[in-house]
Amino acid sequence: MVRPGDNPFRSARVDALFYRFTDEDEATIRGRWEAAGRRGAVVGPHGRGKTTLTRRLAPDEALRFQVHADDASNRVGLRHAVRHFRGVLVIDGYDLLGPMDRWRVLRRRGAVLVTSHRETRLPTVAVCRTTSALLRELVAELSPAAVERLGGAAIDELFVRHGGNVRDALRELYDRSGSCEFGG
Repeated sequence: MVRPGDNPFRSARVDALFYRFTDEDEATIRGRWEAAGRRGAVVGPHGRGKTTLTRRLAPDEALRFQVHADDASNRVGLRHAVRHFRGVLVIDGYDLLGPMDRWRVLRRRGAVLVTSHRETRLPTVAVCRTTSALLRELVAELSPAAVERLGGAAIDELFVRHGGNVRDALRELYDRSGSCEFGG
């Protein structure tokens, strides 16, 4: 059995992956965000790299909020930041906010970058998509042994089975690696 800290698909390693541009390059997306007054949305289904892309577009000093549907604990902090923070405000899960909080974000004068599963009233600066080739590339970076053991066709099938959700596919590989199905 592989220890969690030795698993090549552990969250720390997956989270450290860089965003891979598939449709447009970084300069095009960044230019669209700048042209929109540094106010925009990164849109796409679950597991397509929206959060990873915002890390690349917004500077390290950005203030980030992760919104969860069933947790309102950080909403007070978010409301304060919308009014008072002068840097780039990144809201991961904008579509999970209530109508009043979305309205507050829309009225904010400073830079804002949000992720959403659907179009918002903010300009869409990028639409995130994935491919089976992208999943193969990520798996190869995380664990060449997994690619050797599984093969490209199995990774493609994993991509299809998870409906293009790369994050869920990598979580399955974490579980499979933990059970010693293949080496690190």
